[in-house]
Amino acid sequence: MNEEQSPFLIGTLVSGEHFVDREWPRDKLRSNFRSGINTVIISPRRWGKSSLIKQVAVDMARERNVRFAFVDLFHVRTEQDFLERTTEAVVKALGRTMEQRLADVKEFVRGVVPQVSFGMDPRSEFSLKLDLPDGRKSITSLLDLPERMATAKGVRLVLCIDEFQNIAQLPDPTGFQKMLRASWQHQRAVCHVIYGSKRHMMMDLFNKQSMPFYRFGDIMFLDKIKREDWIPFIQSRFASVRKTINAETCDHLVARMQDHSYHVQMLGHAAWLRTKGRTCTRAIVDTALQDLLNQHDALYHRLVDDITTPQLNYLRAFLNGVEQFTSKETLRRYDLGSSANVRRVTQALENKEILDLVGEETEWIDPLFKIWLEERFWGGRLRMV
Repeated sequence: MNEEQSPFLIGTLVSGEHFVDREWPRDKLRSNFRSGINTVIISPRRWGKSSLIKQVAVDMARERNVRFAFVDLFHVRTEQDFLERTTEAVVKALGRTMEQRLADVKEFVRGVVPQVSFGMDPRSEFSLKLDLPDGRKSITSLLDLPERMATAKGVRLVLCIDEFQNIAQLPDPTGFQKMLRASWQHQRAVCHVIYGSKRHMMMDLFNKQSMPFYRFGDIMFLDKIKREDWIPFIQSRFASVRKTINAETCDHLVARMQDHSYHVQMLGHAAWLRTKGRTCTRAIVDTALQDLLNQHDALYHRLVDDITTPQLNYLRAFLNGVEQFTSKETLRRYDLGSSANVRRVTQALENKEILDLVGEETEWIDPLFKIWLEERFWGGRLRMV
């Protein structure tokens, strides 16, 4: 590897040498996909869900009868957006050439008027716009399209849908989910893998008996990558550019980022930048961490401006190790108001993606923001309440 090129990737999906372990989830997903078992993956943002799916797709690339189609619902706000993005992804996945894709659109996209647009490279880039003249009948036909195409081509299609919780923002979210479930539950050539980062919303969608997707598939809660897997990975990345870092320093680096996948890679990159000699030390890691805090200082100041005083008081109590937030002493000491107000505060912090709360466990979505609050926003005044 080029010694002047960072051995860490941040802000992009990773696979191959940049992917860290997760052998058991990979084995389980491969088995589910081959068996046609629909799968729901839930974890906080930037814990590696999308990279995990990408790596499994790489693992299965040599299996000629399996294809992967990827749909991201992040910017989807209407049913038509959903149908266009899904149809486009399926046509791309099942057609090897542009000519084949255009032929598939003509053969399989029924009951609608498709408009095909080409990108900078007309041989590989195209997008679809759909006119739905027959309303609900057109929608049903498009929802069945992945099954019809996969069956006709004799393949197993793995339809991967990211940020699925955004379906709740559609004009008629429950009605559309009922249509999806009615179509998807009868599909045999298509295996659906659905993943999202807002755990409480995903749990509501898939774990409430009143919701259409209740018990739709195998639910997986993605854990953090284990420390014992991070250490050899970080050492191997430094070794790839002819640098060294001992296990103790790796442990310190990962611990500072609370084992969060994205942030470990980010601090690893910053530490590599700071390592001018052949060895990365703990002092270099600490200096790199300060570099990151400097880079994010303005961003975090703006973030704090959007956090109310009761929410900041809650975060301060959490950093101080408080566990009983509704006790009279805690409510008084941190000026949290009532127990009902604490529930509103925690919901707001979860909606703002600052904390992730499931059961009795609370996770920081951004461990660097936690450090910034401790060291720069409150500093030595953190416990002075």
